[in-house]
Amino acid sequence: MHKIIGNPAHIGELADAVETTLAQAGIDRACIDDARLIVEELACNALAHAAEEDARLRVQLQLQLEAARLVLELDDNGPAFDPTAAPAPDLDAPVEQRPVGGLGLHLVRELAHSVDYRRHEGRNLVRVTLRLDDASD
Repeated sequence: MHKIIGNPAHIGELADAVETTLAQAGIDRACIDDARLIVEELACNALAHAAEEDARLRVQLQLQLEAARLVLELDDNGPAFDPTAAPAPDLDAPVEQRPVGGLGLHLVRELAHSVDYRRHEGRNLVRVTLRLDDASD
């Protein structure tokens, strides 16, 4: 399990830990890159929805390798935020007419085989499953 506190500077450390762990497990580069990007996006969202630089925010990450799947479980104690309920961005609208945000979560949903969310005992629990043979190139 990897943990960070409510400071954006720690997101890189979390992503580096993911990369190191997966590389040591022999996971291919494309899957490592996808997992790293997903963790960065979800951790950034947890921080964005908490009070800015809230030192009480804790983000925990657990990695599980199951057969041909990688499961990333992020758990944070921030305000309720369901990334699966965020609307898909209008990719056909001109850039200047698009609202800020939403592309990161869209990318997470595109890269993942599944994304599940639940709120439990004051915590956000996000479970992302990647198929190891489906990683983007």
